[in-house]
Amino acid sequence: MQLDREALLHKLYSAAMLDGGLSCVLSDLAAAFPDLPISYQAQCVYQNALYDCAFYNHGPDTAERLSRIESQNPFPPIALNCDVSDIVRTASVISPEEVEKTDFYDEFCRDDCHINRATGIILHRKGADSAFVAANFPKEYSADDEERVNETLRFLRPHFQGAFNLLLEVRRREVSTARYGFWLEQIPTPAFVVDASRHIVHMNAMAERTLERDKLFTTSPAAELTSCDLTIRKRLENAVDCARSTSAPVGPVFLCRSGKRDGFFFVLPVLPDDRVHPSLEPFLGPRTPFLVTYFNPEDRPKSAMGVLAGALGVSERESALIQELIYGSTLRESADRLGIAYNTARNQLASVHTKIGTRSQSDVVRMGAQILARLPEGSEAGAG
Repeated sequence: MQLDREALLHKLYSAAMLDGGLSCVLSDLAAAFPDLPISYQAQCVYQNALYDCAFYNHGPDTAERLSRIESQNPFPPIALNCDVSDIVRTASVISPEEVEKTDFYDEFCRDDCHINRATGIILHRKGADSAFVAANFPKEYSADDEERVNETLRFLRPHFQGAFNLLLEVRRREVSTARYGFWLEQIPTPAFVVDASRHIVHMNAMAERTLERDKLFTTSPAAELTSCDLTIRKRLENAVDCARSTSAPVGPVFLCRSGKRDGFFFVLPVLPDDRVHPSLEPFLGPRTPFLVTYFNPEDRPKSAMGVLAGALGVSERESALIQELIYGSTLRESADRLGIAYNTARNQLASVHTKIGTRSQSDVVRMGAQILARLPEGSEAGAG
């Protein structure tokens, strides 16, 4: 089969932008070289843990067999030290004769076309993680045929790497920015999304006004959320560190300066609800941002219960619970503030789920916050 390079490049970049992965492109290469085992792997090289893989023209159950013997595979470590500006030929690092003496060859390669060398394209690497495409040559594969394959891989290398990095950049932007802007504006308190180093990713309009007005929080030259007050700064740093290490909400953290009542804040890990292709996950870095919500009791509207009860079709007691949750309290703290038992609060929340069709507490908060966000600023929702 003649390989249509132009069509392959079109498919390569289309897959990067639309499918979230590149392994499907290898099917065309596999069809053009039907006697050549071809693989796509994203893995931790030292632990030999596969994040994603695809195999063409290999033997049956390749992925399963490889996972059992992967720790002895001599090829992946080559990816960490090679020159990514060219194709990588394993024979220059470990000779085919040396490969044939390994347990990996006896337990995997002998039953999989007698593979003893490979030529690869390193798509991306970060630390011990690497993603690569490899043409895995059987022992009897001729030198002329191998050179034709290598020439094709040389042509494809910059395009494979470019498409993979394009896909990574698109996902980085989606993960780090696009998801938070609209949602934050639905929260009726000052709210910031920060990374693990407290760099601000997004903040809502109320947060911007808080930075200008209250002076409790400020931003550093590096765009970190911080405070000029040493005590507040340390409490914020410790709260984010605790949320990061435990993956659990932290708060309320009270901001009490001498003789002043400054309110409190919460830090909540924002677990990503989108799905990232497994081959990209190790290269995107830490993806768990943190929602910091600041509550100043003086800014709280008198009551939003009437609005929530009417809009959601819940009772006033249930709407009071929803309001507490929206303002950052945990379910147990909400029960304490409302003077009810924790189990009563749980039952009320379960009733809310049934009435409005939600499945999680965060869904309730988001729905309620969206309703309150439609109120004119400064209005007293419960006055009517």
